[in-house]
Amino acid sequence: MDIKATRQGHSELARALSHHLGIDLVPREFTLPDGTRIGVDCADADPPSVLVQFSPLHGPVKSAQRNKIIADAFKLVWLRDHHFPNAHALLVLGEPLARLFGRGAWLPAAFASQRITVALTDDQHRIRALDISM
Repeated sequence: MDIKATRQGHSELARALSHHLGIDLVPREFTLPDGTRIGVDCADADPPSVLVQFSPLHGPVKSAQRNKIIADAFKLVWLRDHHFPNAHALLVLGEPLARLFGRGAWLPAAFASQRITVALTDDQHRIRALDISM
């Protein structure tokens, strides 16, 4: 995986998401009171009101991508619930990953119950919300 290309893609996504939401978002790393360090792909102010992770997949969906999304969601929910309770958890996924959130699947129900917002992005970094409510 080309880390520089991935970071560049995340920078472009962060700019597009900032524009979409009307707030400034930047990559953030937090050092928690117990010394734990944790980073997110982007967040806004300090304390943050939005915590974001990106998975901008462009290609076939593999189980590793699904597992990354679940891990990212867990990280965001833990960070929000234990350290930034007023923040919104947001996952921005590539369009092909929308199929993981079809009606009747457990993933959208779990994400909705944990108050995780899911948005989709295409190759031009256009962003749209994905309705995962049941």
